[in-house]
Amino acid sequence: MITSNPVLFTIMCVFGLQALILSGLIAFKRPRRLANIFLALLVFFFALIVINIVLVNVLKDQGLLYVFRYIQLEMLFGIGPSLYFYTKCISDPNFEFKRIHYLHFFPLVLEFIFYRTTFYRTGSDGLYLDVLPTYSYVYLTQQWLGIISILVYSFISLTILVKHQKRLKEYYSKIDNLTLRWLQTPIVIYASYFVLWNVITEIDRFVFDRSLREYYFLPNFVILSIATFWIGFKGYLQKERDFISLKQLPKKTKANFVEKDKVFISRLNELMDAQKPYLNPELNLNMLAELLNMKPKLVSLKINQNYSQNFYDLVNSYRVNEFKQLAKSYNFQKFSVLGLAFESGFNSKSTFNNTFKKITQLTPTQYIKKLKNKS
Repeated sequence: MITSNPVLFTIMCVFGLQALILSGLIAFKRPRRLANIFLALLVFFFALIVINIVLVNVLKDQGLLYVFRYIQLEMLFGIGPSLYFYTKCISDPNFEFKRIHYLHFFPLVLEFIFYRTTFYRTGSDGLYLDVLPTYSYVYLTQQWLGIISILVYSFISLTILVKHQKRLKEYYSKIDNLTLRWLQTPIVIYASYFVLWNVITEIDRFVFDRSLREYYFLPNFVILSIATFWIGFKGYLQKERDFISLKQLPKKTKANFVEKDKVFISRLNELMDAQKPYLNPELNLNMLAELLNMKPKLVSLKINQNYSQNFYDLVNSYRVNEFKQLAKSYNFQKFSVLGLAFESGFNSKSTFNNTFKKITQLTPTQYIKKLKNKS
């Protein structure tokens, strides 16, 4: 065991209990949605880990450690499935949780039962002996399987988020308020946390004879408690508009093997030159398809085949060209670079800067400076 630290215990309790409260608020948040249930479970399971550490050390100080072995709260096998199904729900609002999906939580049931057995109690107590008993290896195996479960589900969830991000660019020209990137950070943090935690623990056990435990044990769980509170708070604040349904678009075809559709290219260029729909920051695939009097799926396919770009990149390329045209005629003592970007259809400074650099290989400031030197 580690030496008790009232300050760190207090911090862990504050954030851990707040995370538990947030999990309840998320579960009953209106409107009631399946995604909220899984987010609540995710926050709940992580909060349990923090409260679990505080409880075991408090009971240890009171000479009641044996009591804790009967009320172990850690539930590693619930974290991965909760994260996975939450990701599925927010990336596909039409997702339905079926009976067969309960199988993902079957290891959680086994884990709960395991913590109620003498195998666990003997194995966990044996970790503090010079020679590990067989039951301790059983306990360590269960812990590592839990970590592997979290890593596998985290990888799958990240894959789903990346694909969702790409599909957003097939539909929208402004995705700042639609992206789910906020969820990628805690997924990476959580996955990395458990790997680093177990690696450091094993190195400390076999190389330093657990002499470094005081330096990393509690600080790590303080970080976990704060991260858990953050994801619960951030998830609770997510608004309804952040959850959108994206229909399946035709699979992309390599443009090199498809003959260019000159009629479509001509129609699109004429529309963009005459009406400049890209000046509308909210322009999406459906709106453009309506202006072209075509079906959205066909427009998406034609854009990919003829421009080797998705809808998002194509529209923003028109906006960059618009900015360059405006920049040649405007007096920058009266108009700012960002002001011209907004007039060109951009609605985000970061999107404008990133897109401009990607297309021109220059920052907007470098481009303006280069433009002034020519004049």
